[in-house]
Order: sequence, then C-alpha cells, then structure tokens
Amino acid sequence: MITFFQDPSFHIYNKYHLGDNVFNIIFFNKIGGYLKKRGWKIDYYLERGYIKQVGEFIWEENRDVIILHGIEEKPDWGLEAWINNRELVKNYELQTKIGFDSYYIYFFNRICEKMELGYVVMDLKYRDLDLEKRWNQIILKKPEFENLEILVINSEPLSGQYRFQKSEWNPFIQYLHQKYKIITTLKVPNIPCTMDEHYSIKDIASISTKMKYIIAINTGPFVGCYNHDTLEHVEKIFVFVNNLHFDHPKIHTLKHIEELYLSF
Repeated sequence: MITFFQDPSFHIYNKYHLGDNVFNIIFFNKIGGYLKKRGWKIDYYLERGYIKQVGEFIWEENRDVIILHGIEEKPDWGLEAWINNRELVKNYELQTKIGFDSYYIYFFNRICEKMELGYVVMDLKYRDLDLEKRWNQIILKKPEFENLEILVINSEPLSGQYRFQKSEWNPFIQYLHQKYKIITTLKVPNIPCTMDEHYSIKDIASISTKMKYIIAINTGPFVGCYNHDTLEHVEKIFVFVNNLHFDHPKIHTLKHIEELYLSF
C-alpha cells in the first residue's frame, strides 16, 4: 500500500503559503464524499498559523473527513501536496505552457493517482453556499458595501510570483477610487479595506461573488475567488503574475499596473 496511507487516513502536507493550502482544501472537498463512502479521511498538515483561515474552506459535510494539524505534527512519510514537488508532478514545465487553472486540475489528478482513488477531477471551480451566507452577514453590518463594484487584491505576494510595488499600485488605486466604489485587501489611505473589518480570505471570496471587476495579485486571497458564483457574476478579472496565464475566459493576466489605466 502507498506509504502515506495508514488505514483509515491519508497523511498529506504542504508547508508553504496560504493560497497553496486553500487550493488543496478545494480539492479535498471535491473528493470528500468519495472518501467518506469508503470510511477514509485526510489528515492534512500545514503551518499552524493558517489553520483557522484554511479551515473555513472545509465544507460542513467534510469536517469529519478533512482534519487539519500543525506542520510540526507531520509524520516523516506523508505526501507533499505542493505544485513544485517534482517527485509528484512529472510535467512541472506545464505550469507555463497551459493555464494555471488547468495546471491545478492536472496537479489534483496526480494526487488522485498517488492516492490510488480511481477518481478524476474535471474542474477547479468550487460551489459553496457559505459564501452567500457570509455576504448577507457582511451587508447586515456594513450596508454601504452593497454598492461595491471592484475588489482590489493588493496583498503582497510571498512566493516571488509578482514584483509588487506600493509606489505604483497606490496611485492607481486612488485613481480608481475617484470613479468606482472599491475595497482593497491591503490598506490604502481613505479607502475601504478588508483589513479594517478583520475579514478572512473566505470573507474576501464572499465579497468577490458580488463584484463587477476584480483586480488581483496572484496571491493567497485570490484563490477563494475562483468559485462558481464569482466567475458567473464578474465581468472581468485582471490578475498580475509573472510567466503564467489562466484559461478561464474572464481572467486576463497582466504584469504592470499601468496597463489598467486605459481600462478604467
């Protein structure tokens, strides 16, 4: 039997950043019902500081299937579920040849093969009724947010995926604020910010479902925005990232914030 499985648990880990772990939870939710029918579960290990926010993405029906632990509890023989794990991903160079969303489907199916599930993941999008519930709670406390038009995910990237400079982004955000109702994820003076309200990235995902546009650095808070409701409702998503693209037709990748002035 595969070395990271000890009946009834698969022991899987990712020691990297928030977005990596949220993507994995999206995947685990997709296979949660399949595992439950067989009496299996996933013991998942990640940085302890991420457990609260990552745990919010576990569907209620999967809370006895996906069990989160601090990375320090990881057994030596767990499976590293990380897109740059070259022992797991044989076609690592696909990241720059196909859409990043398509690559993640490939990555999830590689994990399915390692788990010997006989299960195929067909889509990266997820559905979550909790997003609507959270939005209703947000509006109850902040009714003025119902008029928001643009979510700007300007959180600083931690994996070198984009060269972020506040000196370039802040003037654009101020320019945008003159024309639209916007909210950011990193504070810019005199502009509403998710940090002001102590919103989690699940809350940010909920806000994204109601936005006309999303402008995002390809970093942790953007991951939750790749859900069915957001992708159905939003007109365009502009993602800033180096050397990657997305296959979803509403997602446009850019490298320089100056490119957006003409769009708004």
